[in-house]
Amino acid sequence: MEAHLPYQPQDEREVCNQLSIRNNLITNVTNEDWGCVGIGAGFARNLNIEHNEINEVGYSGISMGWGWTPTVNVMRNNRIRANKIHHYGKHMYDVAAIYTLSAQPGSQIIENAIDSIYKAPYAHIPQHWFYLYTDEGSAYFTIRDNWTPTEKYLQNANGPNNVWAHNGPAVPDNIKNRAGLEAPYRHLLKDNSKPDAYWKINEEKPVIVELIATQPLEEEKLRAVMAKGNVPATALYRWENHYVIFEKIQDVYLLRERLKAAFPGVMIKTYDDLFYEFNRKKCADASEAKDWEHTILTANLVADPKLQREYLDYHATQFEQWPEVSKGFCNAQFQQLLLFRNGRQLMLVISTPKGESLEKLDPKTTENNPRVVEWNQRMKKYQEGIPGTKAGEVWVQMK
Repeated sequence: MEAHLPYQPQDEREVCNQLSIRNNLITNVTNEDWGCVGIGAGFARNLNIEHNEINEVGYSGISMGWGWTPTVNVMRNNRIRANKIHHYGKHMYDVAAIYTLSAQPGSQIIENAIDSIYKAPYAHIPQHWFYLYTDEGSAYFTIRDNWTPTEKYLQNANGPNNVWAHNGPAVPDNIKNRAGLEAPYRHLLKDNSKPDAYWKINEEKPVIVELIATQPLEEEKLRAVMAKGNVPATALYRWENHYVIFEKIQDVYLLRERLKAAFPGVMIKTYDDLFYEFNRKKCADASEAKDWEHTILTANLVADPKLQREYLDYHATQFEQWPEVSKGFCNAQFQQLLLFRNGRQLMLVISTPKGESLEKLDPKTTENNPRVVEWNQRMKKYQEGIPGTKAGEVWVQMK
């Protein structure tokens, strides 16, 4: 149960103390009870969880702590170090490779290597997955030098004095490669389970949150809500009564709940159905600009379900059947092009090198490329303006 109280027994001999969990292979487990974890520790102190490999688990890899409270209690000096955790979160979300609760002075999460969280088909909040997750009351932790593909972490209702430093894909390879079983124990890896080919792996992508208001919103208040969720002010765009946030958002569910509380009665839509993505890997010159600018446009699909299906099918096969389109994007120096959908409404994001304008670059997509002209003409029959656009107006730009 969620106690929300500090555990401080009169007889401290009750407390798990001085335990070492080291050099274990934990694979293909939690198949009966999906809510179980690879290694779970509740009220413990002086605990070392080191050099384990954990994979093929239905929920989190390592969970340490209990109590949901920032008040100092019996837990302290716990260390999660140099573990390798991958292919986790197969069934359950609100999840992380390493998850903590409550104050644990002197505790460390260091030098772990984390990768490959599954796309759980049953997750009720599909974006609620993380590599590192310090949950309610987590306090007095040092979290540093953990290798993760991106910085998709959550710090939810934490207590004081947590130190986060040098986590993410820039952590040196020698730290990443030391994680997991030490040399005398690597013979255990012969029993490692293979990744499940039927489950896809999550990649952190930006999402769009749209607020549709009946009157102008207090933008200062909106930016304050964004800041609370670590979303920069530069992620806000607007057209008329439509306010759009475009960014990699740590916890889109929590942001939505905060927006609902701040702006009751305002329609809030999330665009996490990314059904088309172009990036520079499609180009002969795959190099990317260091800094980007984003142009965000929106339109509706026409109401005909058959035409909607045709539109989606065109985009699903574009790279194979219309390769000239991506060649045009490469010629125009587009860094990425993303298409999101929520119902009939589309959101298009075109990213260009900073300092370049879309108006200048876009003509290069059709330069000596008649197939792109044909593509653009074909797409017109599938699109129309959203409510509030002028007659004949289709795509409108967020500023």
